[in-house]
Amino acid sequence: MEPTTAVEKRHAPETALQRLGRLSGEFLSSLGRMAVLTAIFTPLLLLSFLTADLPMRAFDGLFGVDAGLRPSNWLSVGAFIMAFAPLAGILIARKYGGEEASRAVTASWGVAAIAVFTELSYLAPALEAGDMPPARFAVAFVASAMAAQYIAVNVYDVVRGGGRWWRAPLFSALGGYLVYGLVYFPGVMWGSGLPWLNWMVAGFAINVFLAACFLPFYAFLRKPLRPKGGYGGV
Repeated sequence: MEPTTAVEKRHAPETALQRLGRLSGEFLSSLGRMAVLTAIFTPLLLLSFLTADLPMRAFDGLFGVDAGLRPSNWLSVGAFIMAFAPLAGILIARKYGGEEASRAVTASWGVAAIAVFTELSYLAPALEAGDMPPARFAVAFVASAMAAQYIAVNVYDVVRGGGRWWRAPLFSALGGYLVYGLVYFPGVMWGSGLPWLNWMVAGFAINVFLAACFLPFYAFLRKPLRPKGGYGGV
């Protein structure tokens, strides 16, 4: 029996032009992916801004006859819409990892800020003093929403990869909502004399309900959103 001769295969070295083409393709692919992920977040942010002063009355019946606890006193349509942004971030973090999801959050806030400032510049001549929300509200609203998104995607990235399938999405959603409440309510209502501590607890209870409703949706998307290697997925 003749011995098998090992044949060493050598790949031709990559030329400078080939390397440039490969890196350009990777950059364009990354840019396109980031544009798609940003397009997921940005409509949520813009719609939330546009409805930030509209009271949300859908949950009033859950708190009985106690008018002081009714969410329409403190929960706006915009804040309710914004509550879905951390959940979208969790789905992106499952597919591409927390770092990529965090970059998408940053990019979407940048795009939303440019859009809002452009619109305000256009409308400025027609705006009156009472047409704009107080600066304290705007700062607390944006800071709490951004913090909730960053916390959700990063907690998910840390907790994922072991234990029950529901642990990572549930803990990350609750972590984001908890930080949102701790930033938003004191930021807007501290020193106002309003029962904002009670409202903060009631708001977190509503967010717990949203997180529980998110779990079946997450379970349905687990296979379509399998983690992608190289982007923090496992």
